[in-house]
Amino acid sequence: MTQGFMLTQETISTFQAQVELFEQCLHFPNAQHEVSAELVELANTRGISQDELKQEIAQFKQKLNGLLKLVDKISATESKGELAVLLYFVKSIFLLKEILEVDWDLFLGNNRREAIKKVTSGCVVIYKEVKNAVSPETPKKDGNYVALETLKYGLKSLIETGLRVNAFSQEEVNAFDLGDISPQESETMLIFLSTMKKWEPVYKRLAAS
Repeated sequence: MTQGFMLTQETISTFQAQVELFEQCLHFPNAQHEVSAELVELANTRGISQDELKQEIAQFKQKLNGLLKLVDKISATESKGELAVLLYFVKSIFLLKEILEVDWDLFLGNNRREAIKKVTSGCVVIYKEVKNAVSPETPKKDGNYVALETLKYGLKSLIETGLRVNAFSQEEVNAFDLGDISPQESETMLIFLSTMKKWEPVYKRLAAS
């Protein structure tokens, strides 16, 4: 049974505000001259047309909207029990990871460095809070363990992207003082562990049959 993992409303609100910062980097509909030039260069780099780039940015926006909806669900279910919060949290971090790894270059304009820096700083705070609740004896099915391992994936992607766009230096990364953030569990396993409680009644019925 997963237990112990809950996000405070303040933490949820902070995470939500940080994710919304990413939307400020999408100026495609009303592009300024410098952003327009950046879009031309981006299309050339990707080897696609302007129309194809517009489609990719539209898909990118859908992913961001999906991420915001997941954060909204975390907030809406925070008082209804750990299972829903943990599952939505895990899904949100993995979607954030996908966005950063696949679409990092679609963050446009001068705001992207600040946005990535703030989102990274917020995740560092959450990571350290959760890490304090985990010990070597914490079972893998514990909610805090699942959240901690999931955050490692998100932080690695945030840091790699941040270094790529010069949102922060390696010295600033070292100052985060995160230690080893190499995940010990696969993404598939973490998704499974985050839904484990949901299936416990089924397992019990099977064991009793």
